[in-house]
Amino acid sequence: MNHNHTTNDHGNDETAPHRGHSHDYSHSHSNSHSNPHAHSHSHAHDRNLSWAFVGNFILSLIQVIGGVASGSLALVADALHNLSDSASLLLALVARKIARRRPDRLRTYGYRRVETLSAFTNYVALILVSCWLAIEAITRFFTPHEVAGLPLIWISSLAVFINLGTVALTYRGAKESQNIRAAYLHNLGDAVSSIGVIVAGLLILAFDWYWIDPLLTLAISGYILWQISREIMPVINILIDAAPHESLTELIETKLMEMPQIAGIHHLHLRSLDEHNLALEAHIVMAESINQDELRHAIKLLLKSDFDIAHTSLELEITDCGTRECCD
Repeated sequence: MNHNHTTNDHGNDETAPHRGHSHDYSHSHSNSHSNPHAHSHSHAHDRNLSWAFVGNFILSLIQVIGGVASGSLALVADALHNLSDSASLLLALVARKIARRRPDRLRTYGYRRVETLSAFTNYVALILVSCWLAIEAITRFFTPHEVAGLPLIWISSLAVFINLGTVALTYRGAKESQNIRAAYLHNLGDAVSSIGVIVAGLLILAFDWYWIDPLLTLAISGYILWQISREIMPVINILIDAAPHESLTELIETKLMEMPQIAGIHHLHLRSLDEHNLALEAHIVMAESINQDELRHAIKLLLKSDFDIAHTSLELEITDCGTRECCD
């Protein structure tokens, strides 16, 4: 059945009989506002993102100037990746601040998915930049450009230092947030590409291998696209209300059916509210006439202890609503 339910009182249960059904809406959210330790960690991550943004933005300007002056497409590629890193870091920072807003009557689940949207935006931007640079690199094979090797080495050495510093600043936050992880991968990729540009500069100085510049650009773009391919699907799954993986939905249904009080389950929906929180909705057919509150409590305990699901919407039925008219 379609339920419209808006509340700012998290952790409340509202039960109302309707056509032989018992409706339960349990809203339990973790909130960093109530945890001073998590709150201080959150501000530390914000501060690290701010410093990372400043460093990357300054580096991008230096690389653009150096890339144009030296004629190196690889250095320009590195600069554009760093510029997209700067944008991703700024976007990640803004998204984190928005995500900490409390739920309201318009956005009853809160704003946490803003961070997921930010991660998706960063990945899409990086895909577009990488594809454009790959196309430019291919054209350079047919129209070679002379490249000054020494500026590549000096500027890329600075880039390695700044990118590794940014990686260090975002490393801890990347373990906890898709949003920060997207920015972290940006900078990790750029650190690797900067090392490659240094190698290219040395080869150009030693052997005049100008073709190494577009070849390296292709390698950088390919590496970035490969990294994104591994990270973007979980982000997309959250945005389209998918479960983390199909086997989890099957496992939850199997565990619930092991409870002797349950005769059947249908209209079971599992979705990700964000990367850390799941929501479950289900119609539960009771095996016998038992205390509904006790069954509801037992189901919640199982879901919380076994699967860490604290947000549940359960509809308890005496008979399967499929024998009548069951609206999802």
